[in-house]
Amino acid sequence: MTVAKRKRSKTQKIIQQQSKTKIMKTTILSIALLLFIGFGAFAQEPDQEFRTIFNNNGIRSNGGYGGITTGYSKIADRDAILIGGHGAWLINHQFGLGFGGTAFATERKTDTQLNNRYSIAGGYGGLRMEVILMPKSPIHLSFPILVGAGGVTYVESGRDYDFAREEDSQAFFVTEAGAEIEINVIKFMRLSFGAHYRYTSDIGLTYLDGGAPITDKDALRGMSGKISLKFGKF
Repeated sequence: MTVAKRKRSKTQKIIQQQSKTKIMKTTILSIALLLFIGFGAFAQEPDQEFRTIFNNNGIRSNGGYGGITTGYSKIADRDAILIGGHGAWLINHQFGLGFGGTAFATERKTDTQLNNRYSIAGGYGGLRMEVILMPKSPIHLSFPILVGAGGVTYVESGRDYDFAREEDSQAFFVTEAGAEIEINVIKFMRLSFGAHYRYTSDIGLTYLDGGAPITDKDALRGMSGKISLKFGKF
């Protein structure tokens, strides 16, 4: 590799890192703005009594829901589709506690070292908590967070995504936080659009022959956009 190529490669890595940092800052600022708007709406209410999620009278109402989710994300600089589901016990219309899970698969790309097309696939799940602001409003805000674990694999992929040969796999821990706009479509159904940030522990997928790294350690970290449908008693 020539000096010029090394410099160009180093410059590209710096630009990619700066881009990731910019996206994280934008996400944090956006979530902070949504929180500010939601808390501002509460502050305008005439009742000045200090209140909590469970209020002073304890649990006043119980509900529950199940939901399905689809989304898009970038994983290891590849387009990836996300499909998942979640369910929760809903307390006082404002706090959800339950479980959720997501499966993902990236586009197929030719691996020159293995001389075939490979995908990055896997899934994760865990405890899911959600705070809902102004739940009785037709359009309101929701802030879910998931804490759990998952697994990822680098696998040979056929034309119809029939996975065949696995090159390497690994487990990881994950925390995913998001901000969603929810719409009360009908009494028992909600539609939501959200932006989420997924943070995982380092991954170390490597080639069986030689042990060279397949992806960067932070390959699973990043933003995702999701659309969800929820059904239940809200």
